Amino acid sequence: MERKFDGNILCLGTHERVFTPQEILDNYNAGCPPVVDFTSDVANGTAPLTVQFTDLTTHSPTAWAWDFGDGNTSTAQNPTHTYVTAGTYTVSLTVTKKDVNNLDANITGTKIDYITVEGESFVDFVINENVFVYGNVLNFQGDNVNGPGATVVITGGLVTSDLNGGAAVAVSTIYIDGNVNLNSGSAGLGSSTQPGNIYVNGDMRLWTGERDIYGDVYVNGNFDLKDARIHGNVYVDGNLNLGNTPTLSPDTRIYYTGTIAHPGNYPADILAKCIHQATVPGFDMPDQEIPPAKPAGWYDERGYVSGGALTSNMKIFADSYSSTTYQDTATNVIIIARTGDITITGMGGSGVTGVFFAPNGRVTFNGAFLEGVVIARDGFYVTSGGTQVTFKNLDQYIGDPNDYPF
Repeated sequence: MERKFDGNILCLGTHERVFTPQEILDNYNAGCPPVVDFTSDVANGTAPLTVQFTDLTTHSPTAWAWDFGDGNTSTAQNPTHTYVTAGTYTVSLTVTKKDVNNLDANITGTKIDYITVEGESFVDFVINENVFVYGNVLNFQGDNVNGPGATVVITGGLVTSDLNGGAAVAVSTIYIDGNVNLNSGSAGLGSSTQPGNIYVNGDMRLWTGERDIYGDVYVNGNFDLKDARIHGNVYVDGNLNLGNTPTLSPDTRIYYTGTIAHPGNYPADILAKCIHQATVPGFDMPDQEIPPAKPAGWYDERGYVSGGALTSNMKIFADSYSSTTYQDTATNVIIIARTGDITITGMGGSGVTGVFFAPNGRVTFNGAFLEGVVIARDGFYVTSGGTQVTFKNLDQYIGDPNDYPF
């Protein structure tokens, strides 16, 4: 008589028992150590890069411990992680399972240089971070720089003479790669309507002058504070030197890692808000280099011209550009100075809007207002009193990313 195997196993003994295929597999898995493996939906991309990891480990582990290689970990079986900094990352997964003695056994699988994260391109950085001033110097003799939600990057320091005494750099995010020394006048920093962060990669001295500082401040150096009004927290990776007498908002705290100095009989309510810490949060300065202009043919194909009077909708590509006599207000302007400077002065009550790119020079403006984006290696100089400078993103002037001029 023909017999057919039905997939079950019959064990004979004192008690008859039939094992199903699933029970056989479960018993097999229970006695076997895991073989660690995993995969991800992406292995390379531009920061910030979000990666979905999937566990492929065999033989039923009971716990998971991921090391993503950037200082972050997870105990989820199939975690999602975002890499925010460019680099190459080795990823490890350690799984846990009971051994034959019912003790936890850990087995690790590692994939070396598994995730590659590329740095954000300069143009993406400008758009994503709402950058509207990027350069070595911000020299502003006007009234206000208006940029709630926007970013200013100064690749050098900032001193009193750089700002009109009553000016406000009302920008949410400010990076200053150098020392800050404001010792007269009342020029303020940060946006009161949309406060963000101010990063100083150096010492910061806010001494004489009742100025407003909005947003949290991070100082990679020493902090001298006398007359300013501080509206956010301050994190000082260095010494704190207090003079008579700053104003700290009710929720403001100053955290410092070094020593503290202050005059005698100093107000106790201020000292109570100054807190020594072993460490304070750090920060990274933007490391994007200003790219060069594109080849001349690229601009020719898109209707750029080499010069002319300042008028609306003009597109200039030249070694440098200068307009020094009165002109009516010009809107939606794009000016690219390949090797030199952009100079727009003598505007009187008129202004200009658009994109101004001088990768090897400076931008100088004298007029009633400027709106747009200014990228200039050697700085942005506003020489006229009363001038208003307002942020407007690059993508508001150029709709097609293929037409971004740098």
